[in-house]
Amino acid sequence: MHQLLPEDYQMNCSINFARPPRFHSLLRTAALILALVMLCQPVFLLAANAQGKAQRGAKKQLAMTEDQRIAHVLSRLTYGARPGDFEQVKAIGVDAFINQQLDPDSLDVGSVIARLKKLPTLGMATPVIIEQYTPPKPAVVPSPAPAMSPDNSSAAGQKAIAQNSLSATPQIANPNMSAMQSEMQMEAKKEQAARPGLQENMKAPEMAKPGDPQSTSAAPKPTPPPKNPQMVVTELQRAKLLRAVYSERQLYEMMVDFWENHFSIFANKDDDRYLLTGYDRETIRPFAMGRFRDLLGATAHSPAMLFYLDNWRSSVPRPYAATKTKPAGVDGGLNENYARELMELHTLGVDGGYTQKDVQEIARCFTGWTIQKPNEQGLFLYRPGLHDDGEKIVLGHRILPGGGPADGERVLDILATHPATARFIATKLARRFISDEPPQSIIDRAAAVFLKTDGSIRETLRAIITSPEFFSTMAYRAKMRSPFEYVAASMRALNAETDGDRPVLDAIGRMGQPVFGRITPDGYADRADQWLSSGAMIARFNFASALATNRIKGTKIDLARLLSGVDEAKKDSVATKFILLTVSGDLSTRTRTVLEKTLQPQLEAEPKAPAATNATANVAVGYDANATAKATGYITELITLLIGSPEFQQR
Repeated sequence: MHQLLPEDYQMNCSINFARPPRFHSLLRTAALILALVMLCQPVFLLAANAQGKAQRGAKKQLAMTEDQRIAHVLSRLTYGARPGDFEQVKAIGVDAFINQQLDPDSLDVGSVIARLKKLPTLGMATPVIIEQYTPPKPAVVPSPAPAMSPDNSSAAGQKAIAQNSLSATPQIANPNMSAMQSEMQMEAKKEQAARPGLQENMKAPEMAKPGDPQSTSAAPKPTPPPKNPQMVVTELQRAKLLRAVYSERQLYEMMVDFWENHFSIFANKDDDRYLLTGYDRETIRPFAMGRFRDLLGATAHSPAMLFYLDNWRSSVPRPYAATKTKPAGVDGGLNENYARELMELHTLGVDGGYTQKDVQEIARCFTGWTIQKPNEQGLFLYRPGLHDDGEKIVLGHRILPGGGPADGERVLDILATHPATARFIATKLARRFISDEPPQSIIDRAAAVFLKTDGSIRETLRAIITSPEFFSTMAYRAKMRSPFEYVAASMRALNAETDGDRPVLDAIGRMGQPVFGRITPDGYADRADQWLSSGAMIARFNFASALATNRIKGTKIDLARLLSGVDEAKKDSVATKFILLTVSGDLSTRTRTVLEKTLQPQLEAEPKAPAATNATANVAVGYDANATAKATGYITELITLLIGSPEFQQR
């Protein structure tokens, strides 16, 4: 990995341009070279990690320069530096900035809230979202009755009445209905019986007679057109990106992202598209920097999680005797999905020391934890009749019979305080903020803090981001930005104005990380090799080019504002400005050479308007081919190469 000496760091912001031919050919060559560098990055990182481990055993780790420390905290504790952030952190100091980010309530969020107000579903309660965005079921249109003779009118009338009665009565498609479904139907009938006036109120109003003065006001209102169900997920995705780009609470937003990936839910699993907004708002955000046990409990009670991992269907098995119409069988049954992922992915880790018997016992503890009408209300509900009230043994702990919902709470207590959970969470946090292979020393210290502070996320995080390992030169630019981080960092670096809508979200998806789009519950891997396919690299360069040339609908960068006070005729000054904005002035010799060779033809030639026949020749899929960049050609190409450079894609 390239490391700059302190004096080199101060001198490395300018580019000395010299010769070669053919700009567009060289631009493609430059993009290929930078892509190859990125594809080889895992090898470099592994070598650096191995070298670092050897050095740690023999000598004291090298320290970063002060400028590197500032650039480091801005790349690790935020989604990327904005214009002016480097100078602000330099003024208050790195330690003060860290303390500020660890106290998100002290930071103003007014500007981002104003943007979020344009997304109405964010503030809707789950039942309201379901009511307004669930597609209406198609109405059943009866077939026209055939003409009848007068002689058969009586018999035919009786037959029609019988048919109508049958069609008005709900028929059970599956005789082996689950215990939970049976109980839900029984409760619905009880509710109707308790409200005798309900059916009367639901009767259609009588038709007004012609000439009746109330005929106009009594006319039923037309049914409003159904809203697009996908809009709920899209607005949540947009909110996530807008917060990443514009919120002052950067570390808090990164922790929200961390936990939503840790407790991952696929947005498009049936009714979860309506439940995920409440999951983000009520389950993750209030506890992202709090106590892990509280966060774990919130996810266990979350309808979105119960639906995603099918625990809402889990119940105590109920044998029933044979009848004349069906043989003996078992109603209901355990679903082990949540119990298994609770230990493997949420707490202990795959090597946490649990057995299949523990999975079964935990599944028994969480029977009855279900959802009140998932496609109507979508609220958590505990049903005693579905719970297994027998004795359980979980990880050697005896859970007494008759505990009811306390059985599940007891399991959460055991798991949240388990040493394996402390190690698992500490390892994931260290991997997120230090390197793909974090030093064991910081994992051990962070795990000890986790146990000592009763699972305080804030204090565990503080132990990691103030550690010598965090500020070691081996951690500097040792992480690869995920597609979501890359897009957010690009927009922050260039002070972009965006609505975060589908063009940007789709670009993130093409890079391999659809927002809330991980189908499996393990979340996206936090390692460089997850993002380094050739297709993903091409998608990143396409995005960089589209952003630099303002070809992303709903997103715009103001180059004149970015270059305020800089003479565009002085090409070295422009290059220096953008190197400072994108990589804090710290550019490797290898990347600098590529930039010099690529940009020189643009500097020697006068800017020319592209020919009409070639206007869309190289436009990437998903971007606006008709938009034009109102800037000197070499500036947009400079931005493209810098945003696509290894130094920018690392953090």
